[in-house]
Amino acid sequence: MFNQVPWIDEASETYYAPNTADIWPQIQADFEYAYENLPATQTEVGRVNKWAAGAYLGKTLLYQKKYPEAVTVFTDVITNGVTSNGLQYDLVPFRNNFDAATKNNAESVFAIQMVANDGTNSITFANSGGRLNFPYESPFRCCGFYQPTQDLVNSYRTSPTTGLPYLDDYNSTAIASDMNVASDAAFTPDSTTVDPRLDWTVGRRGIPFHDWGLHPGRRWIREQSSAGPYSNKKNIYWQATQDRFSDQSSWAPGTAINVLVIRFADVLLMAAEAQAQTGSLAIAQTYVNRVRARAAIPSGWLYSYINNSAPMAGFNTTPAANYLINEYPAGYFSSPEIALKAIYFERKLELAMEGHRFFDLSRWGILQTTMNTFYEYEGGITTDVRGATAISRTNYFPIPQNQIDLSVINGSATLTQNPGY
Repeated sequence: MFNQVPWIDEASETYYAPNTADIWPQIQADFEYAYENLPATQTEVGRVNKWAAGAYLGKTLLYQKKYPEAVTVFTDVITNGVTSNGLQYDLVPFRNNFDAATKNNAESVFAIQMVANDGTNSITFANSGGRLNFPYESPFRCCGFYQPTQDLVNSYRTSPTTGLPYLDDYNSTAIASDMNVASDAAFTPDSTTVDPRLDWTVGRRGIPFHDWGLHPGRRWIREQSSAGPYSNKKNIYWQATQDRFSDQSSWAPGTAINVLVIRFADVLLMAAEAQAQTGSLAIAQTYVNRVRARAAIPSGWLYSYINNSAPMAGFNTTPAANYLINEYPAGYFSSPEIALKAIYFERKLELAMEGHRFFDLSRWGILQTTMNTFYEYEGGITTDVRGATAISRTNYFPIPQNQIDLSVINGSATLTQNPGY
């Protein structure tokens, strides 16, 4: 996030450490030690094991562009890795990653454990980091921020003939939204073929919002004109289990939904990237298709309610939207360029709203071009990004000025600001 940061460890004799040295070797060494020395399983599920350290080591190598080394580590994790509670790493139904009732499953590689209603009458140990991101003026009370964009929603369009995403021109046709449509006015959801992960990721008008009812549209949006018509969905608990998995002791609920720092789908896509970078295109495609095949299983899709007026009565057998997704056909990854384009896009679809996108764009070296294209498109819809421009310095955050001020010794700052700030 900050690029130039100081390294301070148990051997440091002062906190006044400069931030001009490359600290990747120390980070890598820490993960290597953990990978080699932690046990494969733990007596408590929340404790990190060997394989979580291995996944993080692979990620560390990937970020340094040490692709052959990353391939070796990821291959070991994918082939032999288990969770701290001994489950062989695997993909589970997509929605199960974002439900406290099914957390710590086979896809959970490194998760920050959360709990609600633990008897303390406090949300200290609940997932309160997303408290501002529940739909506005909804049963969740607060606050309607961190909304999905139209650009993201359009990314889930699939070809009606192939079931594949539109890698190059996904914004050429926008998925219909209820932008500027009152909640009491008629609206028909788009019938375009879409990736089923869309409706586990984005709350949109007329589509079941877990078991809370059909998303009502503008009534749950703080201000459509500034941030669009959609709601975040991966942080939403279920009405049927709210007594166990949400904590209502504050102005906005905390939840027992874990924070997934690394899940197995992320590992597969990072491994695919490393394989593509080393020329193993068939293996890269296999990993990507494994992620897409999970999304294609109909039992994991969102379905319509039996009764829209009684959402807790359950779901019927009619998909909530026109879902269509297929694996990439044999030989599709015919060059590293094509493979990486598909892998980058798959990470956008699979990991949306989970906090990876900025860092991916930055490390891929395409943040400026991608974001400026995004600003141009999204700025024509909402005001919050209208006129924005990404420049080279925005690959990293600035070193906080108060930290630079606190680092002063004898009139000179120990910390150095990032270029461009």
